[in-house]
Amino acid sequence: MTERTIAIGALELDGGQILPAVEQRVAIYGDPNCGRVALVLHALTGDHRAAAWWPGIVGEGALLDPREHCIVGINMLGSCYGSTQTRERITIADIVRAQRRALDRLGIERIDLAIGGSMGGMQALQWAHDAPERIGRAIVIGAPDRTGTTAIAFNTIQRDALALDPIAGLGLARKIAMLSYKSDALLSRRHGRRPDRNGRTGFDVEGFLDAQAAKLIERIDAETYRTLTHAMDSFDLSEARWPERTPPLTFVGISSDTLFPAREVRDAAERIACAGIDAGYLEFRSDHGHDAFLAEDAALAQLLTRHMRYNIVPTGATTQ
Repeated sequence: MTERTIAIGALELDGGQILPAVEQRVAIYGDPNCGRVALVLHALTGDHRAAAWWPGIVGEGALLDPREHCIVGINMLGSCYGSTQTRERITIADIVRAQRRALDRLGIERIDLAIGGSMGGMQALQWAHDAPERIGRAIVIGAPDRTGTTAIAFNTIQRDALALDPIAGLGLARKIAMLSYKSDALLSRRHGRRPDRNGRTGFDVEGFLDAQAAKLIERIDAETYRTLTHAMDSFDLSEARWPERTPPLTFVGISSDTLFPAREVRDAAERIACAGIDAGYLEFRSDHGHDAFLAEDAALAQLLTRHMRYNIVPTGATTQ
């Protein structure tokens, strides 16, 4: 893997503001001249080092093997892992616009595949809408074509927590988020009403939430969290006019997802298919909830391996 910071110059945002001297932090796996480029797009708290957080998808022997593909990861505009941060309101389209400029600077004109889960899936879909001539296929995992009411409500409460205190509030925001990322079935099986496994006073699920909060506080900041959740909330391509040259789209719903229910993902595929676009739907069976695309990435890779080579089931079908 090689990492680079790419200066893309001033960037005009959808809101009309201009960010001067924007930088994008990029990770590249494999040979950029191999002719097969995959763009892997990260979720809310992820980063550009795709092989570190998605080993079932990126890495030797994985779905995207750097011996066969050039795999590019770009830290989102507004994130804290090397790209430019901002207090301005940004959109998913702004994030993708910055990524396109970074690829231009790298001399990468076309990508064979754009793939991401959750907020990364939103970016993959935005890429297909905004730059269809540059993409061969987009895979959208655990994300619909617009952020739903429940997801906006969760994000709103989390930002309220940040307003109370940037550090303790970030930990509380993470605890709230985990309740939307994990399913009741998974939490019940793993924790139930058992006492804390480390011997502390309280239930085991309390210890789990405390641990998740502590980990996030160590690796992200409140400003990033606020900026990117606002960007997520603003996402809406449900009434977009899709270009005739839109590449094939594959939507993957997660059966136990609370944050972006599978029905919302399936509805998105159906809406876009009704516009005459090649949009298919797969369902990933898991009790991990929204986090299944990370927690069970090897199983997800198996599902995608069977279908990503232009063998996508028709919209509305379900695959286990």
